[in-house]
Formats: sequence, structure tokens, C-alpha cells
Amino acid sequence: MKSCQPRKEVRSTDHQKMIIVGNAIKDAEVKQSEGKTTYADFTVAVSRTKDQTTFPPMRVFGKLAETSENIKKGVKVFVEGRLDISEYTDKEGQKRITFRILADTYRLL
Repeated sequence: MKSCQPRKEVRSTDHQKMIIVGNAIKDAEVKQSEGKTTYADFTVAVSRTKDQTTFPPMRVFGKLAETSENIKKGVKVFVEGRLDISEYTDKEGQKRITFRILADTYRLL
């Protein structure tokens, strides 16, 4: 029986993909950064059970952000993207960690 080992010419790369399906809890907010990049933020309610709902924040950039005015409160949306985790220090000097999904694409359902 042969050993199951990866071939040497194949390189391992990390990959991350998040898929979220849920209802927008408010209309998407379209903004521009100081560098004139258009982005939009919205939050989706994702229910696992009747009593378990999470609210992951989403951000889209560029052309996706420009068309995100279609994301209205209550609309079901399918989002594909990656997890972005940031650290910052608050006014009291405490380290805080935030996360959001940086969407590569979204589709209204």
C-alpha cells in the first residue's frame, strides 16, 4: 500500500471563503473614503434556530458598493467574501477586536 503524501511540486496555499445568507437588517449605507474609494456597509441577520441569530457586518467596495442601494431592510441576500479582523485601542486604552465580511460578491434572493 502506498503512503498518501503530497507531491513536492504542489504548494499548499491558504484559502478563506465565507458564504452568508440572511436578511438585511437596514438599508446599505454607501460612503466614500478619503482616498475616494466607494464602499458600502450593511448587516445581515442570520438565524441558526428560532433563538439563535447572529448579525455579521458586511462591506463591499467599488462597483458592488455603487449598486448596493438595492440592499434594503428585510431583503434576503447571499454574500460571498472573506473574514477581516481588525484590532484597535479604544478611548480607555483597552484593546478591541472587530470583524466584518469583505464581500467579493452578493446576490439578492
